[in-house]
Amino acid sequence: MLYYGASYYPEQETWEEIQSDVHVIRRAGFNIVRMGEFAWTKFEPSEGKYDFEWLDRVVELLGQIGVQTLMCTPTANPPIWMVEKHPEILYVDNRGVIRPFGGRRHYCYTNPVYRAYSEKIAAAIGEHYGSNPHIIGFHIDNEFGQEGTGRCQCAECKQAFRRWLAEKYGDISSLNERMGTIFWSQTYERFDQINPPVHTIENDADQLIDRYYDNPSLRLDFERFSSDSIIEFQNIQRDAIKKHSKKPVTNNVTGVWTNAVNYYDSFNGLDIVSQNEYSPLRGESMYTTNHSYAFIRGILRKNFWVTETRSGGGQCVWARQGILQPYPGALKQHAVYTYVSGSEAYIYFQMKTFRYGAEQQEAAVLDVDGVEGRRFKEFTEVSSTLPVLEKYLTGTVNNDIAICYDYDSHWAIKIKPFSKDFVYQKFAIDILASLSIAGYNCDVIPPGNDIFKYKLVILPAQVIMSESFKDTLKNYVKQGGTVIATFLTAIKDPDNCAPRAHIPADLCDLFGMRVTEGEPVLENTVSTITLSVDGKTVTGQNLFWTESLEPAAAEIIARYDDTFRKGEAVIARNKYGDGTAFYMGCGLEPDLLGAFAAYAASLSGTRRVPFELCSGVEVLERCYEGKPLYCIFNFLDIKTDITADGTFADLLTGETFACVIPIDAKGYRFLSPL
Repeated sequence: MLYYGASYYPEQETWEEIQSDVHVIRRAGFNIVRMGEFAWTKFEPSEGKYDFEWLDRVVELLGQIGVQTLMCTPTANPPIWMVEKHPEILYVDNRGVIRPFGGRRHYCYTNPVYRAYSEKIAAAIGEHYGSNPHIIGFHIDNEFGQEGTGRCQCAECKQAFRRWLAEKYGDISSLNERMGTIFWSQTYERFDQINPPVHTIENDADQLIDRYYDNPSLRLDFERFSSDSIIEFQNIQRDAIKKHSKKPVTNNVTGVWTNAVNYYDSFNGLDIVSQNEYSPLRGESMYTTNHSYAFIRGILRKNFWVTETRSGGGQCVWARQGILQPYPGALKQHAVYTYVSGSEAYIYFQMKTFRYGAEQQEAAVLDVDGVEGRRFKEFTEVSSTLPVLEKYLTGTVNNDIAICYDYDSHWAIKIKPFSKDFVYQKFAIDILASLSIAGYNCDVIPPGNDIFKYKLVILPAQVIMSESFKDTLKNYVKQGGTVIATFLTAIKDPDNCAPRAHIPADLCDLFGMRVTEGEPVLENTVSTITLSVDGKTVTGQNLFWTESLEPAAAEIIARYDDTFRKGEAVIARNKYGDGTAFYMGCGLEPDLLGAFAAYAASLSGTRRVPFELCSGVEVLERCYEGKPLYCIFNFLDIKTDITADGTFADLLTGETFACVIPIDAKGYRFLSPL
C-alpha cells in the first residue's frame, strides 16, 4: 500500500478547526498524517504530567475516515520548564556560547539528563499509542543535526568524547602513535587532556566550513563520536517505544546535505528509512533528488518513506527568502517520481499554513486563507492516481550501477579541502546525472561487500579506504566487476593519516598505474583533455584536481592536450583478473564525464534504457509482469520528444509509440516494450 498525506499540527488549532480540517484531509484523498513532533508542551505541560487526550480525539477522528497517524516524539524542542530546571541540557557551540530557549534544537544530544527526559516521553507515547489501531508507526525527533547542531562543546560532551577515545584506542600511547601527535608537539599524556577539536564558526548545519589547524585524525574521530552520540540518543527513544509496541519506528533525515550523522549507522537500528526531500518544483532537472532517493534507498536496500516534502512556494525561513510556486503539473509529477523511485509514503509539509512562529506563512496544502486552489487540485489528482501506481510499482528498485558514498571521505575532505570548488555531495550527484543522461540508472550505497551484486561500482574521491575494502575491490574486479576510482583515491588510511606508499595506496596493481603528482585546478591550470574510446574522441576540460598518471600495466585512454602536462596520462584502464579497473585522475566537464561514464557502463555489460535522453528528461526503470517498465519524466517547462529504440505502449493512456515519444511539460509516461 502507498501512503499519501501531510504533517498536521492540531496543537495549533481549535476543535472546530480540527473538524473542518479533517474534511479537507478527506477531500484531498490523504490516508496518512504525521503529528506530534513539536508538541512537548502539550504532551507534558509540567514534569511527569502527561496529557494525550487532546490528540486522542484527533487520532480517532482521522482513523474513522481511514487516515493513519505516524506518531512523533517531540524531543526536538525541550519545553521551558525543563530548561529552567536543568539549564545544563542546553547546547554549547564551539565559541562557548550557550544556545538559549526560544528556537528549536537547543539541546545537547549527549547530556544524560536530557536523554532521561527524552526516554520518558518516548516511553509514555509508546505505551499510550502502542496498540492503537490508527497508529501506523512511530517517528523519533525531527531532522537530527539541523540548525547547526550535533557538535556540542559542553562539559558532558568533552567527557564523553574522551571516554569514546579511550575505548577506541585503549591507551594514550596508541592514540599518539596512530594520530601522529608528535607533529607540532601535540602529544598527549592522558585522555583528559584532549578537547573536541572544533574551531570553525557554526553558522549552519554544514559545520566544517573554514580553515583550521586541528589534527586531522582527532577531527575525524570527533565527527565519528558526534554521529555516534546522536545515534545513541535516537536508539534510547527507539528502545523505549519498542518496550510497548511492535509497530515500526523511523526517523526523518535530511539526506546527504546535513552531514552530522552517519545515516548508514543510524538506520541500522530502525525499521523504515525515511527522508525529508525538498525538491525545486520550478527546476528543469531532478538529479539531486534522484541521488537523494538512491542514497536513502541504498541504506537498508529496500523501499523508503518521504516524511516531509514541498507543498508549494511563498515565504520560507529556511531559504532565507521566498521560494517559487510550483509549475503546473510539477506537484503531481514529483509525487509520482518519488513513488517510482521506491518510496512507499509521501507526506507534505504541511497541512495548513502556520499563522505564527518562525515558519509562519510558509507553503502548505491549505493556504492561510483556507481556499482550495490550483495546487489542491493536483493534490487530489495524486491521491486518485495511487491505485494505478500500486498496480504497477510492485517490488523494489534494482540497478546494475552503484556509487559508493563514504562518510569518512566526506568528512575528511571537509577537514582538509583540496579545492574550493569541490563539494563531495555534488560530485557524486554529477556522476549520477551524467549516467542518467546517458541512459543508465544508479544506486548509492556504502562501501562494503555488497558491491558484488553490481556490474559497475564508482568511487567518487574516496580519500579514506580501509584495507578490507581494498581487498574487496580487488576480489570484485578479479571476479569480473568494473570499477571507476577518481582522483585522490586511497590517499589516507582510516585514521585519516597518509601512508608512505604509492598512490592509490596498495591499489596500484589493481589500476595498473600510480599517481606521480597532483595539484588543484585553478584559473591558470585548466587543461584540455582528449578521451579516446571505441574509435571516438571526446574533448573537455579538467575540474577540481589534476593528477598525472604513470602507467605500468594500464592502457591510457585519456591524456592532457596542453600546459606542461601535454601528453601525460589522466585516465587509465587496466585489466585485472576477469574485470576492469578505471582510474580518473581529474574532475571532468559534464559532456566528457558522461562519455567516459557511459563507456565504462557499456564495457561492464550494463544495459542502458532504449531511449536517447537530454538533460532534464529522466527514465527510471521498474519491472511489471516480467518486463521492463520505463517511467519517463520530462522536468522541462516545454513539451519534449524523445527518440526510442523500438515500439512501446503507454500503460497509463493506452497509446502506442514507435521511434518518437512526446512527453508534455512536467509530464510522465509509463512505457512497456511491445
